[in-house]
Amino acid sequence: MRFKSRLWLLVSAAALLGTGALASEVQVANYGVTKDGQTVRSYTLVNDKGASATILDYGGAVAAIRVPDRKGQFGNVVMSMSDLAGWETMGHANSLVGRYANRLRNGFTLDGVHYPLQPNAKGVTIHGGTVAYTRRIWTALPINKKDGAAVTLTLDSPDGDQGFPGHLKVKATYRFTNDNALRLDFEAVTDKATVVNLTNHIYFNLNGNSTTPIYTHDLQVMADQVAVKDADSVPTGEMMEVKGTPFDLTKPTLLADRIAAATDPAFATPGPNTPPAPAGKVLGYDHSFIIRKGLNRLDKVSARLHDPASGRVLELRTTEPTMQVYTPAGARAGLLSDAGKPFVQGPTVALETQHLPDSPNLQGLPTTILRPGETFRSTTIFGFTTDKR
Repeated sequence: MRFKSRLWLLVSAAALLGTGALASEVQVANYGVTKDGQTVRSYTLVNDKGASATILDYGGAVAAIRVPDRKGQFGNVVMSMSDLAGWETMGHANSLVGRYANRLRNGFTLDGVHYPLQPNAKGVTIHGGTVAYTRRIWTALPINKKDGAAVTLTLDSPDGDQGFPGHLKVKATYRFTNDNALRLDFEAVTDKATVVNLTNHIYFNLNGNSTTPIYTHDLQVMADQVAVKDADSVPTGEMMEVKGTPFDLTKPTLLADRIAAATDPAFATPGPNTPPAPAGKVLGYDHSFIIRKGLNRLDKVSARLHDPASGRVLELRTTEPTMQVYTPAGARAGLLSDAGKPFVQGPTVALETQHLPDSPNLQGLPTTILRPGETFRSTTIFGFTTDKR
């Protein structure tokens, strides 16, 4: 439930520079109260073009990214809930995930010590375990610079938290730049050897408000391989070439042409009347794509999402080695979007930059081990333009 009276804190670059012109600003407001009585605030980062990104200190959730379509009309291009109760129900949606994003089977062993973590009935720990980072209130600090408004979120994760070793201090900085890009920078340090894999489980629908299917978007992922996974969606360590498979997204590809085959070749092409996927199945992708060598850097595009209806384009750049592409069948029944409408089937696509799930238990992969004296760093940039340049 939102507060009827809102406290707005405007931190403007113009004020900091002593000029009369408004550049970017951070707008801080009370957003609601959690079920256990904690106050949640929103931080809206507004750039000099009037576009904005709204971040909650509850799990670092990206509540909105409002950018123009080809006609200049603004819309929210991420999945968003109508109130805080919706965010609490959805769990990981659009939020900061850690200490280890995605899946780990039977914990992990580090320096001869086994850490069982908090597995489910199948022995798999998902997104760090219970009391996830997504469900915590992070400490927030608004920042403003010439290149865009920002908010830094910090979290202390004590030794033994979720079963992981080491007191981990995490910092996540969201900056919304004047060229309509949301930049997410992660940093983490520890006092004991541990494993770290951080991401934001962000869902997109470039048509706005997640009330039309994602199937009409086209997606390009610069990946020649996808990780083979078992029945519990845990990677086996084997990599499969995407050429000639439903996972070949190396060129812009209409999701409707591939999404069903990625689940089961027997499915028909999704459309407005496509029935829900069978119980226990996801209609479409839930796979880890291995970003092509040399493209996981900030001057290269790792993925591109385009909505022909609105003309909006998302270009993703990252320092991370893999990207989880996930197309959920829908949202939980009864939830409403921030537009006050129910979610349709296939409302969004998640593009989660991260290390490969279960990396600590597999051979030959980039390390996820963080030791005292080292700093974990990763950056992902979500840049928004239109097909009308």
